[in-house]
Amino acid sequence: MNITLNKLAFDVLEMYRANLKDTDSVDIRQVVHWINSARAFLIKQRLDRNIFNIYEEELQTISPLGILPVSGSTSIVYTSSEIPATISRKGHAGTLTKVWYPFNSLTAPYTSTYPVQIVPFQRFERVGNRKFNGNLHYAAISSDRKLYIKSYTFTGGIDQTKVEGVFQDPIEVMTLNSESDPYNADYPLNSSLIRDLINLIVSEKFQIILKQSEDHIGEDGRDTTTVA
Repeated sequence: MNITLNKLAFDVLEMYRANLKDTDSVDIRQVVHWINSARAFLIKQRLDRNIFNIYEEELQTISPLGILPVSGSTSIVYTSSEIPATISRKGHAGTLTKVWYPFNSLTAPYTSTYPVQIVPFQRFERVGNRKFNGNLHYAAISSDRKLYIKSYTFTGGIDQTKVEGVFQDPIEVMTLNSESDPYNADYPLNSSLIRDLINLIVSEKFQIILKQSEDHIGEDGRDTTTVA
């Protein structure tokens, strides 16, 4: 089992109390935000050095996603719900790593009859129109956060798809997947990053709180945030 968000939050709170000598607990929602932000920063930092250096533990799958036909088109469909934001990487349309299509919820295991190439939405209109790539499937996320899939070989009758990627907010993905207890589920973080994640929060977020706390103390030693 991988580490959970609750375990990470507890470790951060323990470091908070040890570093700031404060017995009051910081808001757990703030801690969760710190953890998600630090995770995204560290993964992006690594991907900026090598865009393909993605750990399996970081990947999440969203399934199933309902799809609808684009009005007036026989070659494009789109998801009925938005796709959560993925972590950016150079030269790629975010970090959506795989799209299953055609996808049938009655088929096990999940299979993809045709390869699906993920492209930036700016290229979506131009791809798949030539003799040698017209049989491929293409996928892109539009500004409306919907996933669009394009092919000239649609067989019809497919009403679902499934996606995999490295997402900025893992809890949002777990919620979409109807995870019953996302804070105690496996958190998508490679164990090699745990120490770096906690150290990043301690070195940056804790120092901000400490500085704010010091700024509230006037020259006479009184807390300037209180009313006399």
